[in-house]
Amino acid sequence: MASVLVVTSDLHAAGTLRKLLEKAGHHVVVSDTLVAARRAAAGEGVGAIVLSPTLSDGSGLELIPELRRQLPRAPILVIDDDDGMAATLVAMREGAFDCLPSPVDPRRLLHRLEDALKLTPAQAIAVAEVPEDARAPALIGRSPAMREVFKKLGLLAASRATVLLRGESGTGKELAARVLHDYGLSGGQAPFVAVHCAALPRPLVEAEIFGHRKGAFTGADRDKPGKLELAAEGTLFLDEVGEIPLETQVKLLRVLQERQFERLGDNQQRPFNARVLAATHRDLEVLVREGTFREDLYYRLNVATVTLPPLRERREDIPLIASRLLSVVTREVGRRVDGLSVNALEKLCVAEWPGNVRELRNVLTRAVVRCRGRLVDEDDIDLGADSAAREVGETRPPDRFPTLDEAEREHVKRALELARGHRGRACSLLGVSRPTLLRKMRKYGLLEGADEELERPVTQPRSDGTRRAKRPT
Repeated sequence: MASVLVVTSDLHAAGTLRKLLEKAGHHVVVSDTLVAARRAAAGEGVGAIVLSPTLSDGSGLELIPELRRQLPRAPILVIDDDDGMAATLVAMREGAFDCLPSPVDPRRLLHRLEDALKLTPAQAIAVAEVPEDARAPALIGRSPAMREVFKKLGLLAASRATVLLRGESGTGKELAARVLHDYGLSGGQAPFVAVHCAALPRPLVEAEIFGHRKGAFTGADRDKPGKLELAAEGTLFLDEVGEIPLETQVKLLRVLQERQFERLGDNQQRPFNARVLAATHRDLEVLVREGTFREDLYYRLNVATVTLPPLRERREDIPLIASRLLSVVTREVGRRVDGLSVNALEKLCVAEWPGNVRELRNVLTRAVVRCRGRLVDEDDIDLGADSAAREVGETRPPDRFPTLDEAEREHVKRALELARGHRGRACSLLGVSRPTLLRKMRKYGLLEGADEELERPVTQPRSDGTRRAKRPT
């Protein structure tokens, strides 16, 4: 068992943690200030640290770089009492082993401490010397799904690796890209240049990305730098990268491989030094199979992946997000509203939100405009025909009629979700055999590794009583 240094100014929390850890067989030393923690860390035998960000004489997060240098073999677990992402992201960026929400689950804490103590020093103390950024957090949430997103962003912010941000429209992919930039190696000081690929007319995509020389095409009356050039040593964010035309994908791939480019109508090679972040709500694997997205470009962009969960999969975050958004939209529309009624909040929490946080904000804006009292009530929440949001179980008219493959893919995906990934239950819901389900999953990119199971021979009886192998079709 280890000697655990507990750093917290909360006397009740300190007592609870001491009893919990001593019962598990650990020796516990409690420090309630930065000064006391530094003194305790200078002693002998500290094997792990449990740290609160909020201390009476400063931020506990300041200690993490010091403790990692002073006690390189001691993993650090942070207990975060903040509703946002800042403490979690900074803690993970600075090298904490894990960040657990407050009030902490005792079993979870002991389990993670045990995991941390089992790790090798190299795994437990990944170094990320990155300057702290004090900007307000853009993403919020206390759900397990968002906590994992914050951890991934914190780890990836310390590198210049290419990151592919995935998720439905409105889940906050551009906000996540800005987080990676703001908390990254430049501390948000270098340029952040976004290319909204879906919004660009196809003839102008290359000119916008690469820039052009005067006279390169009709209307090019002056030299103009492109987004690649403007990004300089900062971040190039390719939003909805799946919409880039194939001919432009070829040129973009060459830029990522060779780290240089030419303006349209120019022969001068220019260096490309920016970090690349890309985002998409499309299934790029399907686009690759359809031939509308290059496989080699996909692998160049998919170095590291962060998936932003849809709002319906983190409903416990809706009250917190709604409260924050409400304060923003009341200032925008100039109306004084104190909050949401219980009935209004319940109505928000059971909506499907296909437009996610972006749609929630729109609904709240309409609600504030309609509100006649000091609280937004249930009747002020409009989830009518002009809104994409629907209560659970209701349907929404599609923007366009889906193709047969698209409809089948969504049907199979929905069955798997209802069955919570259990293939047998999904087969029952769909009324198909297991081999058929696996073929569909492979076809629509819903299961990696399905090929091996599909190729396994299925035996069928011969007329002479023996069995012959037959591969499923």
